[in-house]
Amino acid sequence: MITEATHISPEATPVWTIYDAVREGAGHVPGIWTEAQVRGWKAVTRAVHDKGALICCQLLHAGRVAQPGIANHPIVRGRNVPLPPVSSSAVVLRPGSDAGDYNWDQPAVEPRALETREIERVIDDYRKAARNAQRAGFDYIELHAAHGYLVEQFFCDGINRRTDRYGGSIENRCRFLFDVVAALVAEVGPDRVAVRLSPTAIDPATGEFYQVYFGAITSDPEALYDHAVEGLNAFPLAYLMLTEPRVGALSVDPDADRSHAHPMRNARFRTLYSGTLIGAGGFTPLTAEAAVGSGTYDLIAFGRWFLANPDLPDRIREGALLNVYDRNTFYGGGAAGYTDYPNRHQIGDLVTQKYTLIEQSRIGTSMRNATRSKPDSS
Repeated sequence: MITEATHISPEATPVWTIYDAVREGAGHVPGIWTEAQVRGWKAVTRAVHDKGALICCQLLHAGRVAQPGIANHPIVRGRNVPLPPVSSSAVVLRPGSDAGDYNWDQPAVEPRALETREIERVIDDYRKAARNAQRAGFDYIELHAAHGYLVEQFFCDGINRRTDRYGGSIENRCRFLFDVVAALVAEVGPDRVAVRLSPTAIDPATGEFYQVYFGAITSDPEALYDHAVEGLNAFPLAYLMLTEPRVGALSVDPDADRSHAHPMRNARFRTLYSGTLIGAGGFTPLTAEAAVGSGTYDLIAFGRWFLANPDLPDRIREGALLNVYDRNTFYGGGAAGYTDYPNRHQIGDLVTQKYTLIEQSRIGTSMRNATRSKPDSS
């Protein structure tokens, strides 16, 4: 299991007001920089281990996506700590098209460009977060270096205007990634650190990017991500996870999600990376099996379908019906849409079965037109 993005410091933490459910509930995102947070995570890792599973803590610095309102949070207020937003350069996130698929609907504050001497301080925040994650009982650490957050803000020359050793050439723009990975491996040891990237490319037919997150665009996407992926071979990683750019339908309900119909774009990285490679984004149980069987990926990660099906591995193994996720409840603050999805043994229970069921083979066709399977009333 991999956690939701877990923020390494107040500076790294966005004030999530992206969705109505979050805005109304004041927003809650996890962190791992305080003792109270470490204690809370211990309960989580203990529960996972009691089930015989492993759990990985995904560490994130949101960079310019974070907002200064975090200063008013009770665990931050009055503390003399660096606050957001910061980025590779003072390039503001614009509402509208820059938001990608996250429905960003509020003006962002212009970030402050991190000074060269500050970068080691940010890297040390990653170290401390990794140390806390180990203390909390996590088995692995995953560096979130994807989806338009701080690491990609260093990658992409559409944001990175630096003239020091962290800007300019592809080698320099990837330096921050490699410096953070080196620090994390030194902190927690070999085979205990992973990395997530979200490579994109330009569609030759349209001249448009296949996917953009939070306005993170670059003039040289294929060369950039090839260099980043190849460079990670130098580290003893547990795995490298790649988000397929077809994952674009993050903010739509499952009926409108046609990501399953788009081809994989990251297959070329199998020849560039020699370690364990995990694919994520737009996979169904059937296409996941095909991707692994073809050797494109070693493993496949599920997000939305795992959220809606707490026993997803068993359901896939048995070919059982799946709960269809309710997109409207994502990032909310209550049990609905998080802890109330039934497992396969509860199907037919009138108390728990409030979610639509679908056959696994139907996901890759048209969910809108599929005949939704209902629980057996007998």
